[in-house]
Amino acid sequence: MQTRLLLLALLAPLHPRGDEFDWKRDRIVLANGREERGVVIEAFDPEHILVLRSAGSRDEIPRKEIQRIDLLRDRLAGFMRLRRPGLSMSAEWSLVEDAQRVGLAKMARLQAYHVLTLDAAHAGAHEFLDHRRSGDGWKWTVDEKRVGRERFEELSTTWDHRLILESEHFTLETDCGLRRALDILFDLEALYVWWMQHLGPELHPAEDVDEPDMERIVFEVHMDRESPTYNPQTSAREPYYTTSREDTAENGTFNVVRTFYTAEGYRPERLFELGTEPLVYSLLVLGKSRTRSFDPNLRRPSFWVERGLGDWVAQHCGGKPGYVQIRAPFQGDFVLESTLSRLTLAPLDRPHPLLEDGVEELGELVSLSDASLIGHSSNVPLARARVASFVAYLIEADPPIRSGGKVKGSGRAGLWHYLREVYGTGRASASDAFDDGLGGDVGQLEDPWKAWAKSFLDPRSFKK
Repeated sequence: MQTRLLLLALLAPLHPRGDEFDWKRDRIVLANGREERGVVIEAFDPEHILVLRSAGSRDEIPRKEIQRIDLLRDRLAGFMRLRRPGLSMSAEWSLVEDAQRVGLAKMARLQAYHVLTLDAAHAGAHEFLDHRRSGDGWKWTVDEKRVGRERFEELSTTWDHRLILESEHFTLETDCGLRRALDILFDLEALYVWWMQHLGPELHPAEDVDEPDMERIVFEVHMDRESPTYNPQTSAREPYYTTSREDTAENGTFNVVRTFYTAEGYRPERLFELGTEPLVYSLLVLGKSRTRSFDPNLRRPSFWVERGLGDWVAQHCGGKPGYVQIRAPFQGDFVLESTLSRLTLAPLDRPHPLLEDGVEELGELVSLSDASLIGHSSNVPLARARVASFVAYLIEADPPIRSGGKVKGSGRAGLWHYLREVYGTGRASASDAFDDGLGGDVGQLEDPWKAWAKSFLDPRSFKK
């Protein structure tokens, strides 16, 4: 009861049940008392908000005309705060009812499935999910087939009959079973909430993509790396994120992550790194595409910064699958992994884009292409480490940037500017925007960055 009352106090009831995208999910109460419904697609601008009425159709509402806004993001954050291990069965079920009542229809369905993983005979959860009684048991639904529980578990662990589940911002396709599927989606939604809370005020992202039918983030998660159904990007068979319109998911979206479990892994490989990359592209490009001149064939403009930011985010993530614990950033307690430190300082083999004659590494790093960050080359892990450590250095060390003998900027603010400009507006090229955002030449950070990376190594184990 306490959980239910708390959630209802935090969140305003709004929406009917439904599995389709809810184009009236947010409520704007105007100063004159009138209510507007739609999808608040941009909410961080201090002067106005932008509301989607349908795919690509936007209205602007000045802040001065608004009394209050009820956002899906806020309701989702409230729901995620209340999910925790060890709740009573009645509290678990109350989360289903309350999520449904406040318009989190997709989270309500996931929570109902979660209840069934705890009590496979829970009648309320079965009825909520439209399962049918069959004798003393229930018929579950998989791949549009109604089957018993054992058959459901058998079929759903084959790719031909894989589970396809949706949370509020992600679609998951997997043959890894129901429990793992739920854990993945709850972890990803927690990542979304954290990302918007901590990076949203700096990056001014959209709340969602513009056209959910074709742009929604899809995660394809396979049993293992060698699964014949896994579609690798290269012969290295690594997990990856793609936005290629020539390599779409089965539902037609081009916004696709492909990963897998390993024998040692209790989460899919690079889950939070790969969760961060599509948030950057989806919320800074796709969700804003109707507010600027947009090339429908636009590719991700700065792969290196997405990867580096993903590595930085992932170092904040821990906890049990389905209940990820993500530390608050910017607290001064960040520790660069020793492997990243060592590889950052290890010499690259020529030829390599970072070894242009007469140019420091950072001068080339800020325009590094994805070709240098994928594949079997012995230089690939060295380049990846440099990307990860440099992004972490900008955020955590927040180094001052000097020009003409005066401090003109800082590393963290320069990184946020870079992401806003290169992704969110398209006004700047990747190479120019970095120096512009920093307020000076990025090359001046070369030695301080390497010294910072080295500081995380035990001097006794470091070899030049």
